[in-house]
Amino acid sequence: MYIREAGEPTDPPGARHQGSIRQPGSVDDLPIGVLHLGVKTATLERAGFRTVGDLASVTREQIIRIPTVGWRTADLLSENRQALIDASDAETGTDWDRYCETTRIPLLPHEGRPSSGKDFLASLPDFLAGVADNLADETFSAILRERICQPPERQKTLDEIAATTSPPVTRERIRQKEKKLLGQLTGGLLNETYGTLGIHFRPEFSIWWKRAADRLSHLEEIEFTDFVEALSAEWEVPNHAVITQLPIILAIVTGEPQMSGEFRAASRVDPRLFGDLRGEVLGLPLNRLRLGRYAERLAEAGSETVGDIVARLRAGSLGARRGKADEVAAMHANQLASCLRDDGLIDWRSYRTANALSCLPASPTVNAAEFVATLRETVCDLLTACRITKRASEIYRLRTSRTLGSQMTLQAVADALDTHLPTVKREETVFLSFLNGVLIGHDFSKLPVWLDDLWLKYWDEARASYESARDNYGEFSENLAWKWRLTVRDIGKAAPTIWAVLSGYPNDRRSKRAISKAPVVNPIIDPDPQLPAGRIRLRGFRRVH
Repeated sequence: MYIREAGEPTDPPGARHQGSIRQPGSVDDLPIGVLHLGVKTATLERAGFRTVGDLASVTREQIIRIPTVGWRTADLLSENRQALIDASDAETGTDWDRYCETTRIPLLPHEGRPSSGKDFLASLPDFLAGVADNLADETFSAILRERICQPPERQKTLDEIAATTSPPVTRERIRQKEKKLLGQLTGGLLNETYGTLGIHFRPEFSIWWKRAADRLSHLEEIEFTDFVEALSAEWEVPNHAVITQLPIILAIVTGEPQMSGEFRAASRVDPRLFGDLRGEVLGLPLNRLRLGRYAERLAEAGSETVGDIVARLRAGSLGARRGKADEVAAMHANQLASCLRDDGLIDWRSYRTANALSCLPASPTVNAAEFVATLRETVCDLLTACRITKRASEIYRLRTSRTLGSQMTLQAVADALDTHLPTVKREETVFLSFLNGVLIGHDFSKLPVWLDDLWLKYWDEARASYESARDNYGEFSENLAWKWRLTVRDIGKAAPTIWAVLSGYPNDRRSKRAISKAPVVNPIIDPDPQLPAGRIRLRGFRRVH
């Protein structure tokens, strides 16, 4: 159960405050940490002085009799205690803005008093940046900026920070200072024990940490999943909102800036992937993404849809240490998350921009007549861009795209390209198979360009006409002409290319293999978002009531 300390807001955390902060409660009940006496605070506590009230009847001479406490500390205590009294009122409480202005102690956060868990989490980076700006010790500032505030992959090592100090110190010294800094941050946020920070935290901000500490106060260790869900419940935010600030939160809670395996992997995952994803996204085949050869490797390992990759990311079983294919998959999943629209579907225009993909055809297809008229040129551009084989675009131009009457023989093409007949035959077979997989099977994994949606739609319609024609080229052409409201002569410009891609053979030769089936994206239900397994030791994350 949460127990309000004197000096904490009586308004619920969701209540907004205007102007100067004033907090009801007796000044005497405040811990002596609010007087900011540095390392002497612990000395006074060991001497039995734990609250400001304990110092009320103590004289200056009595204070300096305490071992290691001198006149300077006694004077600072007197001045800050008087400033606290002047800034406090029995009915309205303490005006911390006034107190910190009088004592010249920075009050953080400078702006904004979080009225919700969402606002609190969003303010964490700016809050820590403000702390770093106000720390007197430059090494503390460097540790905060370069390690605690950074995601794992961008954190500087202890040695790197040690090398930048003047004079240089050992990595062990940096580790000690890092531990001290984290302890002071936790102490200040939870118990007003600031040590030598020289910074005061707004109660409206620190109360969110105190609520979390109270919720976890009965635990020594906790499973990672339970930890995130507990904070999500206490702060009334979704799991992915906590994941967003995972490095900072874990550093404060555990006293360690370095995260282990599963937690480190989770921190690299876009938080939106831990939310509720739509079935259309989870059911999307991986070969729709530009994964290159890694799409096949992932499929062989059992990952065929975006949902499969998301499940592995949530479980912490996908990452750079597990191979290049997993690293690429994680990168693309994060990229896909960044392209999600407000309605939860993918903004493919953003995905295309993120991957710097030019569009084919260069101008959007507006009708069937334009599709037919520009088909040969567009397919030739596609083969040139993809570089499937050395002579693919030339073989297509000289042979595959032509009608029977104007089509060059394999030998004639081989002579024109200064190669051998078997080479021409092999290359034609390879690029037709590739085109079938792309245009009919919608396997875009190795595609370096973006294909216009309407242009692809006409290929789907052509496939339906091909299947109903039962390997009859003439009937196929007539079906297309009727479907697209064109003449058979008009269709004749594009029919050889379409037939070759669908059948695997140029012109009106019959296919000896089945064409690719158009893929069906089966929406799947997003399972309960799972978080990485593992345990967190709640080192020092305790309230002192």
